[in-house]
Amino acid sequence: MKKLQEDPDDRQSGPVFLVSLVATATPGPSIVYVTTQGVAHGLRPAAAAGSGVLAADALYILLSITGLTAILVASHEVFTLIKWAGAAYLVYLGLRLLAAGFSAQPDPAAAPRADASPRRSFLGGFSLHEANPKALLYFGSLVPQFIDPSRPIAAQLVFLAAIHLATAGCVLGAYGVFAGRLHGSSIDARVRRAFHIATGGFFIGAGISLSLMRR
Repeated sequence: MKKLQEDPDDRQSGPVFLVSLVATATPGPSIVYVTTQGVAHGLRPAAAAGSGVLAADALYILLSITGLTAILVASHEVFTLIKWAGAAYLVYLGLRLLAAGFSAQPDPAAAPRADASPRRSFLGGFSLHEANPKALLYFGSLVPQFIDPSRPIAAQLVFLAAIHLATAGCVLGAYGVFAGRLHGSSIDARVRRAFHIATGGFFIGAGISLSLMRR
């Protein structure tokens, strides 16, 4: 009886799922941003922020399929530009959160409604993740290691992309739902204040760390 051959897609899906799960579930700027939007403004802005992160992932995946990601990773000038843009945006977000935390009225629900709009949250999530060179390295250097050069490259990238987006979507959704429920609960103003100060410090620290990043 002939031994059944293992489907190559099965050999790819397991490792990619684990790598995607670790990469997305580990608290980083994107997760913190989604959580902050949820705690401050509720589930809809949190979901919009998560969708923005996924849209940035989809863009990098498209660049990977066309081969442009590898070019961007290899370009020192482009990598440096993305790195400094991402670092500046993280520090900017951190300063805004610190200002909200130290303000006389710490309740973020009292902030202008424009800050709470899903559209603004989506653009914030997209900009934050798209300006993160670690995402560029992930899709430009790590993902290609799971590609079998003897098989159609584009089809494999689409398959791996679907796994990553589904995994990242579930993780971001879980954080968004949790944060949205915290928004609906009666959190003491001092706790909100401490949360904004802590997350503001995190963003500033992440921005400084990103500015020191080397490939």
